[in-house]
Amino acid sequence: MKTIKYNKITPARINVFLRDEGIGSRRNIDEYITKKYITINGKVATLGSKLKKGDTVVISSPTKNLVYALYNKPRGEITGRIAELTKCEPVGRLDKESDGLLLYTNDYRVVDALLNPKHAREKEYDVTIREKATPRVVTLLKKGIYTQEGTFAPVKSVAIYNEGYSIKIILTEGKKHEIRRMLNALNLTVLSLRRVRILSFTIHGLKSGIVHILNPRQVTTLLKDCDIV
Repeated sequence: MKTIKYNKITPARINVFLRDEGIGSRRNIDEYITKKYITINGKVATLGSKLKKGDTVVISSPTKNLVYALYNKPRGEITGRIAELTKCEPVGRLDKESDGLLLYTNDYRVVDALLNPKHAREKEYDVTIREKATPRVVTLLKKGIYTQEGTFAPVKSVAIYNEGYSIKIILTEGKKHEIRRMLNALNLTVLSLRRVRILSFTIHGLKSGIVHILNPRQVTTLLKDCDIV
């Protein structure tokens, strides 16, 4: 169960507010409302409900039909729903030109744990670049990048290998096109970008375009990684 107080002056639709809180997509939240998982001030929420200052929103933990899966997204594919997981959405996205590991679930607790920046969950990437990276790149990425487009938090870890043409980066933030934008600010051109790890789960052994449904042991690991159990 999760309780959130709405403290903004301007009213907002509940699905928009909870999306911004990292609970899930608006579609996911509408599903939670339909299944009566969400209340406002003790009353069951309805589709289209609006929140006003002082309202208390409670999201009950779903206990049935929860699905957790990994997917190795191929390069050139747009992140979205996939046939094997019709009731799930990806937790975060990879842009079309990137490939690698995605987690799919319909458990809002995992969505919040992974997407809410205050939790600082790790995701690891392998990046190939056209120009040769120098040690200065490591220094700047660890300090954080500041551009006209925005501010990017310091990376958790960064290492250069392959004679300077590959970079391994661990992020705890999750802004759109974050790695591409940071490296672009350092005058480095990304040739390929692959997400190779989310929390304890790696892409090792998972073929491109394949879905893997987590087994009970792996689900337990995921929930522990997310501090849910």
